[in-house]
Amino acid sequence: MASATMMNALKQLATKEAHQIKAGVTRVASRSLHTSRPVYMGGANAPDYVHAPKMYTIKKMKNRKLKFGAMIGGAAILGFGIPFWAVKFTQSKTGA
Repeated sequence: MASATMMNALKQLATKEAHQIKAGVTRVASRSLHTSRPVYMGGANAPDYVHAPKMYTIKKMKNRKLKFGAMIGGAAILGFGIPFWAVKFTQSKTGA
């Protein structure tokens, strides 16, 4: 009698685990389908970027040479000035 109930319990456990494995497989498949859906809010053509087609028309920019010259000059001054200042500052602190 005890062996029959034991066998029934093992069968129930085995079928329960098989159902859980099948359910786990379907969950993974539905999750992958869910993540591959198109983006509805935002994305590449979001209305936040209405100005984007006009954003990179550099040749039509007013005072282009002045603006780019100022940006490149400022970057060069910062790129060379900060290391020189750092060396001077460190040497003044150490007394070298």
